[in-house]
Amino acid sequence: MQPTAAERARLRLILVNVCIGQFIVGLDNRALLVALPTLTESFHTTLTTIQWTVLIYDIALVGFVITVGRLGDLIGRRTIYAGGFLIFILASAFCGLSRSPAQLIAFRALQAIGGAMIVANGRAIASLAFPSSERGKALGFISMAFHTGFLTGPTLGGFLIDTVGWRWIFYINLPVGLWGAYLAWTIMEETRERKGAVSIDVPGALLLLLANSSFIYAIDRLPGLGWHHPLFLSLLAVSLTAVALLVMTELRSRTPIIDFSLFRIRLFSAAILSLFFITSTQSAISFILPFYLQNIMGYSPSHMGWIIISNSVVIILLAPLAGWMSDRLGSRLLCTVGSAIIVFAQFLMATLWLDSPAWRIMLPLALSGLGWAIFNSPNQSAILGSVPTDKVGGASGMVATTARTGGAMGVALSATLFTYFLRAGGLTPSQIESPQSWSATPDVFMHSYNHTVHLVNFFTFLSVFFSAVRGSRRPEFGRR
Repeated sequence: MQPTAAERARLRLILVNVCIGQFIVGLDNRALLVALPTLTESFHTTLTTIQWTVLIYDIALVGFVITVGRLGDLIGRRTIYAGGFLIFILASAFCGLSRSPAQLIAFRALQAIGGAMIVANGRAIASLAFPSSERGKALGFISMAFHTGFLTGPTLGGFLIDTVGWRWIFYINLPVGLWGAYLAWTIMEETRERKGAVSIDVPGALLLLLANSSFIYAIDRLPGLGWHHPLFLSLLAVSLTAVALLVMTELRSRTPIIDFSLFRIRLFSAAILSLFFITSTQSAISFILPFYLQNIMGYSPSHMGWIIISNSVVIILLAPLAGWMSDRLGSRLLCTVGSAIIVFAQFLMATLWLDSPAWRIMLPLALSGLGWAIFNSPNQSAILGSVPTDKVGGASGMVATTARTGGAMGVALSATLFTYFLRAGGLTPSQIESPQSWSATPDVFMHSYNHTVHLVNFFTFLSVFFSAVRGSRRPEFGRR
């Protein structure tokens, strides 16, 4: 049955609301990056301390996103989603009022919990609200909204810092967040799948938080500590122990935070693995590319920014189209083609050299954006469409966790490989620790860069493989 005009209007408002949530989360995190030097000066502290404002957000978001997505399944997605907006804007206000780095770091952790509630439940709400024939297109617009915030963040953040001060990169969230919370509460219907009393798996949630946060922190510290450092090994041991206890707890729980039976669904498992490998390789290359552009090629930060955004611009333009195509073609063909394009783009990035002109650098970045646009929306649609409706929130949280964990793993891998090749090229430990000195030995840098990107790109072939073997479109679980 075709939806009425009123229902179509409500669906459009739901999509706008979910896009607002994705935009504000992407905007805030990117705006903060350009404020790090200013915050260091304003609080008279070190960059190592201020970097915790970014790290604590990632740790808290990854630690909570699956749990709050699952809570949306059990308690009600509208309640958790609208509550996420309120927590996010309250934490933003406190961030803007912070008088010390410790306060800012604590409120950023609270902000991440609100962001996790928005990210996990927004995609789940859109996935269930739209008919299966339109889900991919809706997720494409959501991806476009996130990347628009991601792209706008540094520019808007820099403008606010230069004109009214760094505190306004947080205050700007308040009117947008209040609008998002109002829309969520007024236009969305509650989507609680279970009736009656709900049993919350508190031990599972705590173990998941411990496993994810300790692992992400260990991987973040790995480049500086090394594989054999006691702190890294201790954090890794804590994470692995928590995972083992989590599995035992979840298998006995009546309402588990992570339902391991989902991994018996071939489409779900293959799509999650495809996402993990593609985000890890893209993050790995994104980590070392700025050093090539600024320290070796001599581009200014602003010029470098204009080069790098060629990736996001292509994603913004093409993500809705790729989502629309996935509604008609399914995910296997598009995800396989998209990840294959990324393999080719990253091969071109690995062949950059000292005489590469700007267009030669922007071309593979644009191609990578094309591949990601073709891959991402169909892959998300496949993941959310392959699970029962009462587990969509948890699955949506798993998407965010997979992407963030893959990204952290990629950065650690590229940093480890890159420093190994610099050391093999004859650089001393002090030279390796000083990026400013790399321009004195550009050939060593370029060989290290080329070898690192080629090796990292190998893992993208695994994304192509899992995209190709994921199987065809799966029957929907009672959806329109």
